Amino acid sequence: MTASEILLQKALVGSSRLDSSQWNQIQAGLRNRAFFSSRIAAVNILAAMRKEAAEYAQGETDLSKIRMEFREKLKTLKYSPKPGEEGTIHDLFSQARIDVIVKTNVAQARGYMQFAEGMSPGAFAAFPAQEFTRVAHRRNKRADWPERWAKAGGKTYGGRMIALKDDPVWVNLSVFGNPFPPFDWGSGMGVMDVDRKTAIQLGLVSDAALREKTAEMRGKPLPDFNENMQATVPNLRSDSLCGKILKREFEDQIAIENSVVHWQGNLIKDVLSGKRKKAQLGLGYNGRPLPLSHNFFKEHLSKHYGENETNPNSIPLRDSDYELIPAMWHKPDKVSKSRDRDHLELETFDGGILHLFVSDIKGIRSFYKTKSGRSLQ
Repeated sequence: MTASEILLQKALVGSSRLDSSQWNQIQAGLRNRAFFSSRIAAVNILAAMRKEAAEYAQGETDLSKIRMEFREKLKTLKYSPKPGEEGTIHDLFSQARIDVIVKTNVAQARGYMQFAEGMSPGAFAAFPAQEFTRVAHRRNKRADWPERWAKAGGKTYGGRMIALKDDPVWVNLSVFGNPFPPFDWGSGMGVMDVDRKTAIQLGLVSDAALREKTAEMRGKPLPDFNENMQATVPNLRSDSLCGKILKREFEDQIAIENSVVHWQGNLIKDVLSGKRKKAQLGLGYNGRPLPLSHNFFKEHLSKHYGENETNPNSIPLRDSDYELIPAMWHKPDKVSKSRDRDHLELETFDGGILHLFVSDIKGIRSFYKTKSGRSLQ
């Protein structure tokens, strides 16, 4: 899996209230599977951000081009910063905000890839440890890293900050709660592999213990980063304090089932693929849930997805369009009546208009995309 693929598999999750420090308090297993930006609730804006970050990770564009394209998309979506925030880090038009969104998300995806490769049995046997060190220049360097390393439980060896790759110090050190870089916003700090011989000489692990660790790893393959887009939270119930906080902040963007939290947006992918035959989105704009059926989507994909779309007035649908259905259901840009159905509309970052037709009894009846916003029915 590439860094670009990791980013595109993340669920789009919006929140107008949470800033970066509050997002960091969300359980890492759940947070890592979401594409978000502090204090941004509009999922169509997040979709534009994710697309730009994925292209950057793929090496298809550079930051200067991303800034220009993303600003144009924000104009299309009629975004404007709040009064007094123009030009600040809270302004999505600002270079600083665009750069931190793209760089942080791409760095985390690449950090996970590096971590996954390094934790394979063969790689771990050859390089069981890593050194915490500066990997990118920063004009204003933080001087507290040795102190933070010590507080996280790390030890130094001749001034070098080194630990086994499975040592809890890495999670303790990270403001994101991850065992891989980046460990803080724009820190420029990363890791470098330390070989088997050095790790044994430093007393980090014995030869016998390393062989035992490696043998255990062979029987436990590292799970895919975005598998099921969910996270297990011990003893979590929807009526628990943690569950209530998650529900308060994300409303129907999450679902809690048997101590497992997952982003509702991923239900669309599950139903599309047939992993789930039926599912249900939470209460929407009309105060009702929305049933989802694989049979409907199976027929729908054959008519409107990609090259299957034959209507000249329509834009072929892509995976990213289906992901926006939960956002349309909860907060559509426009709602009108079309015969016995509600007609929901949502403007997308590529200048298109998504149209979702739903009935109270049968749920989704039609879903397509146009350029003009003119209904085809």
